[in-house]
Amino acid sequence: MKKVLINILIIFAIVAACDIAVGFLGNKILMGTPEVGTLQVDAYQAMFKKKADVLILGSSRARHTFQPKMIADSTGLTAYNAGYDGHGMNYALIVLQSFLERCKPQVVVLEACAAMVTDEWLNNSIDDVKHFYGLNAPLTNYVKEYGSWQLQAKLNSNLYRLNSTPTWLVKARTIPSRECDGYEPQYGNLADTAIINFTDFETNDIQVKCFEQIIETCKKHNIKLIVYIAPSLEVTAKFQKWMNDFCAKRDVILKDHGCDPYFFSNRHYYFNDSDHLNDIGAREMTNISIGDIKVLVKQSALGVA
Repeated sequence: MKKVLINILIIFAIVAACDIAVGFLGNKILMGTPEVGTLQVDAYQAMFKKKADVLILGSSRARHTFQPKMIADSTGLTAYNAGYDGHGMNYALIVLQSFLERCKPQVVVLEACAAMVTDEWLNNSIDDVKHFYGLNAPLTNYVKEYGSWQLQAKLNSNLYRLNSTPTWLVKARTIPSRECDGYEPQYGNLADTAIINFTDFETNDIQVKCFEQIIETCKKHNIKLIVYIAPSLEVTAKFQKWMNDFCAKRDVILKDHGCDPYFFSNRHYYFNDSDHLNDIGAREMTNISIGDIKVLVKQSALGVA
């Protein structure tokens, strides 16, 4: 029996030593990730490195829509697109809080879609960046506030926290480094403009609370916030009504371009697929946002709340 206990202790000691070693080496490698323009690397840039006057937040509908270079060329402001495919308000909040540790944006552009305020992306929004737990304070604080005790316990293991990193870290070091602004163009072209209607919509309390925290954070730091519903052929009328009511009650600027019958929805050549603009459509939408951003910057300069 004594020998069994000794063997168990030895095994635990070996595992603990491996965990510590993996954590030390893994953190060193993570924090030295080069900029190459992949999703995971862009998350690292957004959470640890980038600074910008205009910060763009949201999901893939933000990532494939707003072009920072166009915004910078037209306004003279630096811009960065921190949109991440399939990520909700919780991830957007973490990025905003991370940015504020380095700089204060003048304007936050938030593209909001239905899935961002439901439970659809609640867990993967954190799971995809769990390797930064303990390294990024906003992410760590979010997990401590909203994560289950089981998740918190698992994330204290470096072997678990870093188990999904080798593939993308290897890729990040085998493709050429390049400076990126977060925008990823799409070049597809739909053959028609059929509208797809969705009737199911139910908000998630955590995602809504994170949305509220984004609004409160912007107000606290005197950051101009503008919320967009980007053009789409997938329409959720309940979501659009909820968003309009939600933003109106909180005095938040909302520009609803979802299924815009006058400009986007009757032009299939602006869309890569039913829910994302292609590069042509993105340029048109970015031009619209540039006008809005200029108004906000002017108001800020004049001290208009």
